[in-house]
Amino acid sequence: MSKVTLPAYTAVETALKDHGLAVTPSELHGLLSGMICGGMSVEDNSWVAPICDYANEGAPLTDGAKAAVSSVYEAAAAELGGLVTLLTTSTATELADAAFHVSLLLPEAGTDLMLRAESLSEWATNFISGLGLMGIEKRQLSPEVTEAVSVLEEIAQLGIDEDDDQAEQVALFENVLAYVPECILTCLVELSQRPGAQEATDEEQPYIPGISPDQKPTLH
Repeated sequence: MSKVTLPAYTAVETALKDHGLAVTPSELHGLLSGMICGGMSVEDNSWVAPICDYANEGAPLTDGAKAAVSSVYEAAAAELGGLVTLLTTSTATELADAAFHVSLLLPEAGTDLMLRAESLSEWATNFISGLGLMGIEKRQLSPEVTEAVSVLEEIAQLGIDEDDDQAEQVALFENVLAYVPECILTCLVELSQRPGAQEATDEEQPYIPGISPDQKPTLH
């Protein structure tokens, strides 16, 4: 499937501020992504009410505010919804050859590292909140999703120490950032898989990059 292009972080940030929405682009994209991975339909406007509650103090969104949010939602829905479709319509052989891409809406590379780290933390925190809004309870999760959520909880606490070697801090950040898509894919596969998939045999299960305890990154 083709890679989805998210809107520019700065453009979304400006639009959200212009319309008085109390949410950053990373928070918004993380929340929507968590809701979609948690099973929210991408075929309707299920996202509207939660976003009103979360970012607009429960008030209805104006047309301009709705358009600002839609630009982020449509990209997340196209990408994650497209992956769900791929998972539910392809054979294991086809999936083994497929390329899986998951994007995060963060300040672009080259932006101040502290800002990028803060935005990644916001993204992870709100992804987990999005799962919660879909009624996903941690005690009900499979070991794989539990591990993925635990990693995201640690990433939400990610901090950059200005006194440490900045090259090392950049390397740490990039390592953690590269790991997040696997957490998302694990949640997407486990929570949005077709009905009856849990009863399938190992041979029938598609291979998607997952999480193993020894891969868990060490964070400050």
